[in-house]
Amino acid sequence: MATSLLSISPENHLTFRGTFDEVVTSVLTLKNITSNRVCFKVKTTAPRRYCVRPNSGLIDGGQTVEVSIMLQPFVYDPNERNNHKFMVQSMLLPADKESESLDEIWKGAEPASVVDKKLKCQFEYISEAAAPAPTPAAAAAATAPAPAPSAQTDQTFIASHAPAPEVQKANDKLEILMKENANLKKRVAEARQVAPADQGYHNAAYYIIFVIIGWLIAKFVI
Repeated sequence: MATSLLSISPENHLTFRGTFDEVVTSVLTLKNITSNRVCFKVKTTAPRRYCVRPNSGLIDGGQTVEVSIMLQPFVYDPNERNNHKFMVQSMLLPADKESESLDEIWKGAEPASVVDKKLKCQFEYISEAAAPAPTPAAAAAATAPAPAPSAQTDQTFIASHAPAPEVQKANDKLEILMKENANLKKRVAEARQVAPADQGYHNAAYYIIFVIIGWLIAKFVI
């Protein structure tokens, strides 16, 4: 197996602190300790419980990347055993594959060239009164769309993907449609409020017409 390519912080555990009724973010710092470009990929045993941004990428020699790992809201049970794990995979970018996509590069990667680093997750529950205010970066990450949480017991490491651009566009269109629907409901409600007055006006007009017709008929008959 290849030697270490990244300095990873924290080194062994990802700690998530909060009330867990909202998104809790932990930051993973990856530093390239080589002079070459390094590919990285982040996987987890519970992909539906976390959103990872970025979950893969390239790091130039000597540079650092921060990865935001967002734990989705759930009902915290202190008696529940937490088996969630993360794995950071890294390898040197092959010189002959710089024009290829990261997916293609990873598909053709030799197992011996990949360095794996595993981290365990630990949850620390704190009361709302003691919860610190989120940093701007964490707050921005917490508001990002993420997959719905669900139970996960498989210990296979799977990439946790961020929402695709197509999904984001669909969400934007859905939001626009919901606003248009709300406006339409408002217009219908306003129309219903005006309708009784209009209906009374038409009834009065019909009554006057009927009286006139009756008067004319009576005049000609008499």
